[in-house]
Amino acid sequence: MIHQRCAIYTRKSTEEGLEQDFNSLDAQREACAAYILSQKHEGWAERAERYDDGGFSGGSMDRPGLAQLLNDVEAGRVDIIVVYKVDRLTRSLADFAKMVDLFDGAGVSFVSVTQAFNTTSSMGRLTLNVLLSFAQFEREVTAERIRDKVAASKRKGIWMGGAVPMGYDVNDKALIVNPVEAEAIRTIFAEYLAAGSVRELSDRLEALSIVSKRRTDRYGRTTGGAPFSRGALYNILRNPIYIGKTRHKDELYDGLHEAIIDGATWQQVQELLANHGGKTIATSRRSARRLLDGLLFDSAGRPMRTTYAIKSTRTGGTAQSRRYWYYTSTPSGSDKQGSIERLPAGEVERLVLSGLKNHLDDQSWLTRQIRSAVDLDPSSITEILGAVDSLRNQIADEGEYSDAKHLNGLVDRIDLSKGQFCVRLDLGALQPTEKAKLPIHAAFEAPFQKRQTGRAKPIVIAPPDAPQPDQDLINLVADARRWSAELLDGTSSTIRQIEDREGLRSGSVSRVLPLAWLAPDISTAILEGLQPQHLTAKKLRSLPELPLDWHEQRKILGFPHQ
Repeated sequence: MIHQRCAIYTRKSTEEGLEQDFNSLDAQREACAAYILSQKHEGWAERAERYDDGGFSGGSMDRPGLAQLLNDVEAGRVDIIVVYKVDRLTRSLADFAKMVDLFDGAGVSFVSVTQAFNTTSSMGRLTLNVLLSFAQFEREVTAERIRDKVAASKRKGIWMGGAVPMGYDVNDKALIVNPVEAEAIRTIFAEYLAAGSVRELSDRLEALSIVSKRRTDRYGRTTGGAPFSRGALYNILRNPIYIGKTRHKDELYDGLHEAIIDGATWQQVQELLANHGGKTIATSRRSARRLLDGLLFDSAGRPMRTTYAIKSTRTGGTAQSRRYWYYTSTPSGSDKQGSIERLPAGEVERLVLSGLKNHLDDQSWLTRQIRSAVDLDPSSITEILGAVDSLRNQIADEGEYSDAKHLNGLVDRIDLSKGQFCVRLDLGALQPTEKAKLPIHAAFEAPFQKRQTGRAKPIVIAPPDAPQPDQDLINLVADARRWSAELLDGTSSTIRQIEDREGLRSGSVSRVLPLAWLAPDISTAILEGLQPQHLTAKKLRSLPELPLDWHEQRKILGFPHQ
């Protein structure tokens, strides 16, 4: 009898009721466990791991329980996924299609306890697609109804819930003024008009012992009662709820609650906020320009501008921030978000500068381009070649951090196309300034590969012949060698023992073991990232058989014959 490992997945959209001893997730799990038990004669057995998502929508795959389940599926630890209903797994047809592809690739079946579906057949997948289409439609219609109800209620001035703003309490789903907190709100507005800046306002409030609203959640936990952050103060000063209004998108409507601040005070505060607190910013902003600003254009001919993202990390308890620079398309009004191109700035600059230096080093190419210009006297040619030597040295010394002025107008335009940058030059820009400059047009192509090994990993721009180590591939070969050594020295007596220890499906180790006897040049190439582009860990795992003959291995895996 074949042993079938069953994983139960449960989900509930809201957190309501999850604090109970027996909640919706428990009910789903109990029904699934009973179904698995009824299939015991087929070898079904429930896995001990729990894959629960309480308070997560089925419209997104960003769920911790689902992420763990998919990781275990890819690792070969699951044979059958059991859910109470299909929409517990997902309500998105697109997400479901991705999951089915993953399940099929891993040889995993999918079962719904209350609906007789089996994804191993084409008819089962069709029925599931139809069902999920209706589930997705239901979710979208429900969301539209909620949005329409919220908009209509706010237009009538009804408070629609959320965190209760300081200065108010809630009674029968309506805002009522809290006298003590309302006085604190009036003090905040008055002190801001006196101080002229939120920074000074924060200091004044701390001296007056005015703190944020104290809140108690349904579990009895108390938060708040702390000094205001500047961000919280900005939110209070800009919140129209204090003049008796409700906001929906960009529109203000008369609210049903009582105002705390009069209209004149509110208007003065808004004018002061719009004027940066009434003070002029004295410090100059750091330039965000990079080497190729104004020169780089995407595949649609749109200029690419400099942007950056800041990522914070902690090292040894110390918070550190790092800025990541990008070139991104400048969108027009008709552009869709998916059509915007985004490239890592440093790697693009290195690639272009490397291509530029290589062509400036090519004396025959350089001389041929210069001599093509008419009416250029020999002395000008000599001077241009001298300027090229100086520029070449600057690129060699400064690399990606070369200042834009060092290009001296040499680069005229860079166009991104499929798999390459087309760099247009004007060598005439290197002529002495005291002479009338003649244009000397030249161009070269800088091929590249755009790689991203996983959604969480950064995009890499590199020359086509650059090594590309695949850590998953390296780990696969390393596992094969480790397991073969264990079997040879007796550390592990059977393949099954290794699979049980690693938590892998039956047959997983057997498929990987032949990689321990790869040809030495193939193993070295994988370690150095020089394997063929099509060769991945998934490709190696899916091979029905790998011969011991090295010549045949190279042939099957796409390596050159030796």
